[in-house]
Amino acid sequence: MQKQEEITSRLKQIFDLFLRENFLMTDNVYFEKLISHLQAKENESLLQAPFVIEWVDKCLTLITSDFHKVHPKVISFMLNIIGFMASNEWMILRLRELEIVHRMMSFMQANEQQFSPSIKLSCIRVMKVINNYSIGLAFQRTNRTWSVLIQYSSNEHTLYVVREARQLLYEMLYKFCDKMQDEAVTLEILSEIMKPIQDNVYITDNISVNASGEEERIHVNVDDNELLHRVTSAVDLLSYILQQTLVSEERTKIVSLLRDHHNIELNIWKLVEMTHNTYFTEKMLSALCSYHFALLLHEKILNPDRTEPPEQFTEFGLSFFNLIKFCIQRSDGINFVKMAVLHHILWKKLGSRAPKEIIIQDERVVFENQLICFHLLPLLFSMKFAKKMADESKSDLFDTYIMKLLVMSCEQTLRLCYSVRDAFITPEGNTNGSLFTAELARKCVHSILSLEHIMDREQAITVCQALLYALREVVALSDASKPVDPEDCHGASTSNNYYDIYPSGADAIVNDPRVLHSVIVGLRTLIERFKITWKESVETIGLVNCLAYVLENCNMDATCTVQALKLVQLSVEHFLSPNMALLVDNLQGSALVCLGPIIVKRMHDTTWEVRDSALELAASIASISRIKFPAFQRFLIDVKIPPIVYEMAKHDSDPYVRASAYKCLSEMVSINSIWEDGLSQLDLVDHLLFVLYREHEDIVRAEAILTLGKIYDHRKIPSKYKNTLFSTLNFCVIGDHHWEVKVNALCFWRMEFHRQLKNQGMIDGVFPSVTFSKEHKKIVTLTDREIKLRIAKVLAEVQQYGYYGMMLKCLREEYAPEVLRILVAGIKMMNEKLNKYDFEIILSHIESLTPSAENTETCPVFNKPGQQMSVDLDEDGTSINESQSNDVIESILNAQDMQLLEKTFESQMQINHADTQKRHIDEFYYKQFAVSVREWKEEVGKIDLDRLVVQQEEWYDCKDNLVCLLDDILNAIQRDANNEISDCY
Repeated sequence: MQKQEEITSRLKQIFDLFLRENFLMTDNVYFEKLISHLQAKENESLLQAPFVIEWVDKCLTLITSDFHKVHPKVISFMLNIIGFMASNEWMILRLRELEIVHRMMSFMQANEQQFSPSIKLSCIRVMKVINNYSIGLAFQRTNRTWSVLIQYSSNEHTLYVVREARQLLYEMLYKFCDKMQDEAVTLEILSEIMKPIQDNVYITDNISVNASGEEERIHVNVDDNELLHRVTSAVDLLSYILQQTLVSEERTKIVSLLRDHHNIELNIWKLVEMTHNTYFTEKMLSALCSYHFALLLHEKILNPDRTEPPEQFTEFGLSFFNLIKFCIQRSDGINFVKMAVLHHILWKKLGSRAPKEIIIQDERVVFENQLICFHLLPLLFSMKFAKKMADESKSDLFDTYIMKLLVMSCEQTLRLCYSVRDAFITPEGNTNGSLFTAELARKCVHSILSLEHIMDREQAITVCQALLYALREVVALSDASKPVDPEDCHGASTSNNYYDIYPSGADAIVNDPRVLHSVIVGLRTLIERFKITWKESVETIGLVNCLAYVLENCNMDATCTVQALKLVQLSVEHFLSPNMALLVDNLQGSALVCLGPIIVKRMHDTTWEVRDSALELAASIASISRIKFPAFQRFLIDVKIPPIVYEMAKHDSDPYVRASAYKCLSEMVSINSIWEDGLSQLDLVDHLLFVLYREHEDIVRAEAILTLGKIYDHRKIPSKYKNTLFSTLNFCVIGDHHWEVKVNALCFWRMEFHRQLKNQGMIDGVFPSVTFSKEHKKIVTLTDREIKLRIAKVLAEVQQYGYYGMMLKCLREEYAPEVLRILVAGIKMMNEKLNKYDFEIILSHIESLTPSAENTETCPVFNKPGQQMSVDLDEDGTSINESQSNDVIESILNAQDMQLLEKTFESQMQINHADTQKRHIDEFYYKQFAVSVREWKEEVGKIDLDRLVVQQEEWYDCKDNLVCLLDDILNAIQRDANNEISDCY
């Protein structure tokens, strides 16, 4: 109750300050945060307080008299408050008594040109709230509020204002037309929407004659800028309304009213005929397309009085083909592609309401297949060497694909395809450069990718095959003067020499790298999303070969190279059959052999993105070589990739490349042949410990600790590194500033726990009744006492390396919620396991296993963290004092022996150098975290672990309470009033 009073008093004070003359607040974030708090459900009662509506009434009075008396942000805030109050039915009556909404609309209609976008957006939201009530609809009909929405729907306003205004306008139109059955109001709204279109089209009938006997016609200037600007907004709004009707599950009369009272199709066609502006034509054709779909849905599919069969789509099909034909006649390739995209999107909006197969002029077709054909036409026409390849190829793959396209196309589609050919290609066989360009082929691929989330798998496979042939075309186009055996792009070769496989050479230049980039990205996207394999598309078998040819091109830009490497990686992962592992023990005779030199070459590329992609490819090959395709193990060893990756991890200048190198090494260390033939001879463990202690880049340390974990899990780490290893782990958890490194270090400790328990006989989280004892070389029975003793050994082992002290320090000082979550989860898991047994008995076993205090006193004393380690003397125990230094200097001057100084100070210089270049952390760093299990258990019991995580998450997400926010706002207003510098919120 006291807190509620504090909030009310502060909020009232802030509201009064908002209306103060010359009010100013430089930090607008406070308004947004205050609005977010006030619209929360727990603060709903605040808006019902009397002072809130009184403040709104006072604010409206001020702005009605003079708009400039109140800050624009305060006006927007006030409108949001009205919207929140209007969402409560009990507040509607109070708002109506004070005529709040009526005064608001009068104010908005009188000053609409002066408002900021935030004020307009807030006004729309108020109208959206009152639109949910019948009394609100009556108010909007009386005040004709749709005029404001139509004005806000024009392209002159911001995106958010236009989007919200159009959405509300359609909801209002739908409710008046279909819910309230008010045809008069509906026609009035539609007339106002259509007014810019009706006023700017040619009059072909009902021509009036003036007093002088001359006919009156509207004279429209073709492509007049003012006309285009005026009409485009109306056409965009009309298209939006028509497309929204497609989402509705119920039939609406909006489409029939537009057809009967505004002759929409004829009027828009008039506008199309009067312009040659590509942008304006696109808007008109989009409106026509939307109208055709809306007419199809509400006058045919959802019409209960229809007499035609549900599959009969002849009228709709002819309208679609007419639009496509118009684009071809205008030689407008861009709009040709865009119309295919729009039809595909709107057809998917029909969903299950449209049949899978439709009938167009007595021909049963799949409509989406016709769209795919139009999508692919610009790309297919780019294949100049397709016929030559089909003639020379020993296989009939290309002919089979062409027959597939012919079968899925109807007669009208084929006619239009030939029309496209006639428009884009001259009778001499040359392409029309002004119409058919590489940019059109690129847009064709991008348009297909924009439909990936709605495209069916069948159509995706068809597109993928076309892109594969387009990529094959790049190889053929690279050197048209030299014969290229197209079979090499699809099958394996018996030669291992790259130049024997591709006689065209490696330095051929791709004509347009943007098209190549689009094709490669398109292939990668479709293969990934639809999981296309060689079973669906036989053409994918030769994908790696074609990409190998492309990657040999030294002149290819970095973006194409990166995408080609990623596609090779995808091809290796998807298109290699697991059955081949049973038949092939090496890659000799396969084009995959070419990949080795290519990967090595790209690992030395000057661009870091290319090097990074090459490492990702090598990591993928290493991953599948472990089980699925062992032949790749010898492939990696023969081209000496493991040592190259290690050198990149040590010396590459880019941190992302070094991180990828460690990720690649993580995949390799678990493979026996690669470890034995290369990695085991490298100082890998020593370098990883050095990286975790000295590396400055977070992403590199995070990957390095994962690599170290893989080595620890699969290989034996030399015993000389054991103390350094656990000291480094504790340092990563406590001393590292990056949360991901901390999490990986804690996961390493968890792996150590599982390893110790496994060594003690635990299997799948439980101890069996009997197990084999390595210590006694026999099978032993695991009694309850023996199990507790073995658990005590594990806990004592990790206690020795400061695990419990490190956890307590982390619980007290850690702020990252990700680290706390995994830490708390580990503690809960440990407690759950230990609670199954008598914990006191386990503690007594641990104390019996732990060295006594007398023994620990004989251990050497180590420096505390932060203290400088003392520098030892040299082996002879010699040191140099001041007098000896003077004698040395005198002897140098007398003997003129310049090498004497170097010999005298040689040992000291070596010691200093070793100290400044210390590679690893102090190997006994872990001793400072010495805490017994009993102490750890007592301390953890005092901490509410769940509450700790919640507090840190709230702090991390800046979830402040309303009282603190109101105090901050008051302080900010005071600072701004005193012209002080305000801190960033």
